Amino acid sequence: MSSQPSFVTIRGKAISLEKQTESLLSKYSTFAQTTSSEQTGQEKKIDKQLEGILGQRQDVIDSLTQICDSNPAISASKLSQLQRHKEILQDHWKSFRNIRSSIQQERNRLNLLFSVKNDIANSTTDAPAPIGDADEYIQNETRRIDQSNNVVDRLISQAWETRSQFHSQSNVLNTANNKVLQTLQRIPGVNQLIMKINTRRKKNAFVLATITTLCILFLFFTW
Repeated sequence: MSSQPSFVTIRGKAISLEKQTESLLSKYSTFAQTTSSEQTGQEKKIDKQLEGILGQRQDVIDSLTQICDSNPAISASKLSQLQRHKEILQDHWKSFRNIRSSIQQERNRLNLLFSVKNDIANSTTDAPAPIGDADEYIQNETRRIDQSNNVVDRLISQAWETRSQFHSQSNVLNTANNKVLQTLQRIPGVNQLIMKINTRRKKNAFVLATITTLCILFLFFTW
């Protein structure tokens, strides 16, 4: 009947695996600083090794836990050592996941940059090339600008002419109005005649309003 491995033997294996894990984590972290657009073979290898060793360490810790549970007289120092191995394993798992996440984020960023650069390059390639040489292009643009300036000048001239016409018409109306006023002032009795006409209109309006009111009252009381 073969005897089971002792706590010390299994713990020695746990310590050895911890050292291997630290070495692999150090190598694995370099890929976060020099990330490529795709996962390299070396990166895949180390990633797989780390995941395997971390799984082995969990099995080793389970074996140590089983030894401690089956031996009520286990020393407090061994229980403390077991707890320490569990904590180190958790820290290494956390470091492994953080490094893997950093590598993936950096890879996504690089792929996004490459995609943007390709889009810019494609749009530049697809853009139509200018017709003719640079001198001809400049001359054509200068000609277009001159034509635009001529159109603007004509519009401004037309606006000034229209403004002048409005000003002239305003002067004519003012002159005619002044002449009418002067004529009315020269003719004797015209102002009095106009005042009488206005007074007559007011009287007629008052009489009409009174008659209308009386008719309404009559209809209201006799209906």
